[in-house]
Amino acid sequence: MIQKVRVRPLLAVLVCLCLVGACGGAGAPSGSGGPRLYLSTSTPVNGATDVSTTLARVVVTFSLPLDPATVAPTSLRIAVPGVGDVPGATRFVAGSGNLALEFVLSATLAPNVTHEVLASPLLRSTSGDAIGGTLSVGFRTADVGGGGPIPPTLSLRVALNPLQIGRRRHTATRLTDGRVLMCGGFVVGTNVTNRAEVFTPATEAFALLSATMRASRAGHTATRLADGRVLLTGGWREAAVGQLATQASAEVYDPATGTFTAVGDMSTARVDHAAGLLPDGRVLVTGGSRLDGSFLTDLDSVEAFDPATGTFSPWTTPMSHSRATHGLIDLLDGRWLLVGGSDVDLRPETFDVVTGAFTPFAPAAADRARFGVCVASFGGGDVAVVGGEAAGDVLHFDRLATRLINSGSPTTNPRAYATATRIGVDHVVVAGGIDHSNGGFLLASIDLVVEGGAAGSRTYPTGLRFPKGMVDHTATVLGSGLVLYAGGLNQTGGQPELDGTYILTP
Repeated sequence: MIQKVRVRPLLAVLVCLCLVGACGGAGAPSGSGGPRLYLSTSTPVNGATDVSTTLARVVVTFSLPLDPATVAPTSLRIAVPGVGDVPGATRFVAGSGNLALEFVLSATLAPNVTHEVLASPLLRSTSGDAIGGTLSVGFRTADVGGGGPIPPTLSLRVALNPLQIGRRRHTATRLTDGRVLMCGGFVVGTNVTNRAEVFTPATEAFALLSATMRASRAGHTATRLADGRVLLTGGWREAAVGQLATQASAEVYDPATGTFTAVGDMSTARVDHAAGLLPDGRVLVTGGSRLDGSFLTDLDSVEAFDPATGTFSPWTTPMSHSRATHGLIDLLDGRWLLVGGSDVDLRPETFDVVTGAFTPFAPAAADRARFGVCVASFGGGDVAVVGGEAAGDVLHFDRLATRLINSGSPTTNPRAYATATRIGVDHVVVAGGIDHSNGGFLLASIDLVVEGGAAGSRTYPTGLRFPKGMVDHTATVLGSGLVLYAGGLNQTGGQPELDGTYILTP
């Protein structure tokens, strides 16, 4: 069994952290003559304004534990006066000791409208107290100014052909000729493959390469070099049946010959690391984790691969702290952004490609650990930082001010190990992922993040759905602008991983 020096959930560890806090007054009665059971607090608070139209849930906390026999799906309602009820259902907030109910919305709220949250008069405490006092709270939604456009449901379709091998934690790299190289990944349980295949957009067909990778890999990186070759580094391997190990080996795929060639090893074994192409043609590899005995240790070390010599060299300075399953993205101004992947230091940082220095800056207010975060840049250079761990927050990185702010407009569910892909100048789609706040539920839904507004962006639910929950899949923008989604975890244990492929037309 793998243990960790710094505890963070791997995909196989499904952590349920579904305690939703509630704050703000809800008009509790005062004096000894008032009811014992009453609405204590609510989120959003009573009288709140500029509430996001993509609000996922409303939480109401009571003064006494509720009798479950009196709680029904309609025990909380959200109503728009003169219009009708908002669709959704009521349930207890996990871990609240029956003190809190949440109304989970199944539709987007109307903008610039007052909403009432109504509690059922049939609610009773565990000791039989009838509910009294004010039975409603109210809030007003923001004027979203149009938002969208949200891609129509028919924008997502099944590709003409599936993967040749179902896989997850694989890599997908667009080659210079427009084809997509799929490498490695887990295929069943801990079994890791050394097979690769190539997707041809014109026919939407996958073809297995006759040449095999020099090593089986999953959770590795793939970086297209300046000359069109692809560097693969590190990852998991199966040392023995059911026994995983991390590796330091690396190799290069040459599209001209269709072959893989081993290159020098990294200075340390790495999995869940990140890599990017430097302006001088070298590849920078950051962080990740290394398996030391039965402990998985997160790393702060950095190294660079030189294609001219085929070797790795340690970087002169490490990151400001360890990171694994983190986000790394080129800001196109001579800096890269590194964010997430740590529970010991929440600070993001920038990397300067000229000086080679890492510079940390303040985290977003009230931020939390984000393992399995996803990132994508908008056309203007700012970045959407989405989810990770049990977070549903969408953060906005302001490139000019070098600051990270919470947009206040979360995804419909907390998402980790999702994909974020830019589909327009100011639009990013966030697809799939795992909801660690809901017992490890695999998500089939897709959200749209639109840049703009004082908080940087707004997030909207869409009608786009995969047939199955998707996590540990890949998303690749094709030369035509279409997005190819491929593979992912099969939630039925012991079965081959998903071979499904889908095309999104923005």
